Amino acid sequence: MLKFRYKIAGSSKEGTLFAHSKKQALALLTRQGIQASILTLLGRDDSQDQSKCVKKLKSSVALPFLKRLLQLHSAGLPLGDTLKILQTRLKDPKLRTLAVVIWRDLSEGKSLGSSLRNYPNVFGDEIVCPIEAAEATGNLTPVLTEIIRLLTEREQLKKKIIAGMSYPVIVSVVAIFVVAFFLFFLLPRIENMLTAMGGTLTLPARILIGFSNMLLYGLPVMLVLMVCSTFLVQQWRRRSESGVLKIDTLLLKIPVIGGILHYIEICRVSNLLATLLDSGVNLTEAMRLTERAIRNAYLRKQYQEGRLKINDGVALTVAFNKNKNVAMFPELALDILMVGESTGNLQNSFKEIYHLHNQELDVRLGRLTMGITSAALGFAFFMVTILALGIVSSIMQFSSSIKF
Repeated sequence: MLKFRYKIAGSSKEGTLFAHSKKQALALLTRQGIQASILTLLGRDDSQDQSKCVKKLKSSVALPFLKRLLQLHSAGLPLGDTLKILQTRLKDPKLRTLAVVIWRDLSEGKSLGSSLRNYPNVFGDEIVCPIEAAEATGNLTPVLTEIIRLLTEREQLKKKIIAGMSYPVIVSVVAIFVVAFFLFFLLPRIENMLTAMGGTLTLPARILIGFSNMLLYGLPVMLVLMVCSTFLVQQWRRRSESGVLKIDTLLLKIPVIGGILHYIEICRVSNLLATLLDSGVNLTEAMRLTERAIRNAYLRKQYQEGRLKINDGVALTVAFNKNKNVAMFPELALDILMVGESTGNLQNSFKEIYHLHNQELDVRLGRLTMGITSAALGFAFFMVTILALGIVSSIMQFSSSIKF
């Protein structure tokens, strides 16, 4: 890829673009309606290597990058100028590289949405689809604001989950170390001491010895089997569409976890539909774009069936009203959508669905965290109690058998 500088004919304005040759550079300028009086080759561009670096980035860089993009673009700067400024203003090398490659794509005549789609590891469909629709309708700033709000809420939810899980994880780790110390170090020494002195272990202590031996020899086998099973399931899921559908269906049926996964999909779909409808996209196109963002294959299949019915003229609430164990939209959401259809204000209905299910999602995650915390504390208390009883009872039995 070569880098060129051009000067607009009849003006003092200059710009840069990237192309494989001078002929392609002139064609790109013509396509953008720019007549250049001077076209100078600046040298070879290294942004191809930077594109490879961007493809290794994670989705966590999307939020800070979009925030900086919105700050300058909402002030009235065109996207090209905004990205050009970000290349020098951004201090984080990851964000700076991201600005370089996107600016290069824009200089080649691509839209922002098509450029972001080249980096799915950073920008998912829930980001790209609204931006593509916003560029088509000219409502990029409000859509970017809504996307940033959604990503911010998601980051806050992740932090809340991590903060809530940190305590039970620490308790579980400490409990495992304490139990392992008693089972594999202290208890065998006490057994050897009692055996040498002619004493015997009580039933609880013998059960603990058997349990420790089972863990010592059986745990590695169990870990190997779990790793192999996980690998085989992942391979089946990757190579078979039926495997993806069956596994995703099974995930939705898992108690507690299935409900959380379902509510995450509802929040993602309803928020994306509300954003697209607000940006001026019609319902049919909005639903087509939203389908890409659904990650669960079972729910995506249901959604696709409903979307095709809507294309045939069926009402939205009728299309998604299915008597199944796990429906894409529950009854409460369908009731809200019925009101939105009757009033012609579906975007507000989808917003209401998002807020209601997002609140319920927070409640369910809180319950899950509390349950894991209680289970970890209960397991630690139970194991330490059994160990203490086994050791103390054995020592007391031996001491009572000693005759002075």
